[in-house]
Amino acid sequence: MNRVLPAARLQLVTWRNMVGWPWGILAASFAVNVAFYASMGDLGRTTVTGGLVCIYMVLLVALVQSVTQWFPFALGLGVTRRAFYLSHLLLLAAQALLYAVVLYLLGVVEAATGGWWIELRFFGIPGLFLDNPVLQLLAYAVPFLLLGTLGTAVGVVFKRWGTTGLFVLGLFGILVGGALATLVTWQGWWAAIGSWFAGQGPAVLILGWPALLSLLLVAVTYPMIRRATP
Repeated sequence: MNRVLPAARLQLVTWRNMVGWPWGILAASFAVNVAFYASMGDLGRTTVTGGLVCIYMVLLVALVQSVTQWFPFALGLGVTRRAFYLSHLLLLAAQALLYAVVLYLLGVVEAATGGWWIELRFFGIPGLFLDNPVLQLLAYAVPFLLLGTLGTAVGVVFKRWGTTGLFVLGLFGILVGGALATLVTWQGWWAAIGSWFAGQGPAVLILGWPALLSLLLVAVTYPMIRRATP
């Protein structure tokens, strides 16, 4: 931990960009959605928008950039690969929790104001809004962790194998995804798979599976970053 915290502070030098870009883009998306749906007048129903997803995608891109830019710099200052990786995950967890709290509060305000007075659901997406406040906080935070660990893994693949590694990763994803889709279609398993997912509780779908995938990505990425070159 003695080496992890200094490595984390090193990555916080650009904290304004880390916070400013995700929330700036989310604010722009929110403003556009409010202006658009307000201009349509009273629709007599609740309107749902997927604009919230932009902050998750920005975080994914930011985590890729964080590895590709900060990893060589940190190693140049004598930070070990292990300390860098743990500090990177520590910052990701802190971001996920902090962002989740803010999104939860915005969701509460949205509900209290009747969807910003125009029946708009921007932060409280139906099906993703759980009654338990703790579960709701985790429902916002866990997708950040999943996409953050995915972005970290992509960044580490680039530092370990360069552009060739990214092409191989993309090719592997296309072949495996295509083979699975073909197999499921051939066997007629789509209805059974849909029923299986429908039988899962919201907490399992929103929290359980993304958390498990995040842990798998962390476990797979660690051996790679230990052999990555600056």
